[in-house]
Amino acid sequence: MKKIKKTIIAVGGGEIGRIKQLPDGTFCKTEIETTIIDNFIISASGKKHPKMLFIGTASNDKKTYLDVIKEYFQKRLGCKSVEPLNLIEENISEIEIRHKIFSSDIIYVGGGDTTAMLKIWRAKGVDKMLYEAYQKGIVLSGISAGAICWFEYYDNMDDIENIEQLELVNGLGFIKGFGVPHYDWLSSDEKDRIKSKLKEKSICGWSMDDCTALIFQDEHIGIISCRPDRKVMQIP
Repeated sequence: MKKIKKTIIAVGGGEIGRIKQLPDGTFCKTEIETTIIDNFIISASGKKHPKMLFIGTASNDKKTYLDVIKEYFQKRLGCKSVEPLNLIEENISEIEIRHKIFSSDIIYVGGGDTTAMLKIWRAKGVDKMLYEAYQKGIVLSGISAGAICWFEYYDNMDDIENIEQLELVNGLGFIKGFGVPHYDWLSSDEKDRIKSKLKEKSICGWSMDDCTALIFQDEHIGIISCRPDRKVMQIP
């Protein structure tokens, strides 16, 4: 009997070709930065053309975000399908949620407001379903908010400019410790504040730069970096 491998892939950040508004009001398509990581996410499913479920709760189920995910993971990287789990506007039943989660090979959680996302998940029982999916070997993955949600703790400030008010918030707890994405965005002072807070609470953490991923497969921990200057580190 084949052993079930429990996998979580937390991506610190990076672009995959979204349309971005520039300061002058014009729009441009961003570069694609995380292909090595995203190909690994697909391969972790054990299928050449896996079915992906995209959960965009943290960005209010924004359709433009879904469109980018579909274009990238389905048309470019070869997923058989990319379906959304829309929890905000749609009056979706528990049976429908379960069907979407357990008929997927990969679950990919998008970025945005982590706290708002987890509040909705807990109200609908999605947190428990995701843990069940994890135990069954469905690959859990995500970027930014979709990366740190899996940890025991994350910081309460989605606006990193206010990191001096850092407080630890309970995440899903599938991964031990604290997770922080976009670590390369932070100043030395902001990094010191995080290290001090974790030391004060006797909590170990992981920092993830953009274009990096932290991989948890059963008892094994791995790191992927798409750029030599981007790192994943244990803190403090």
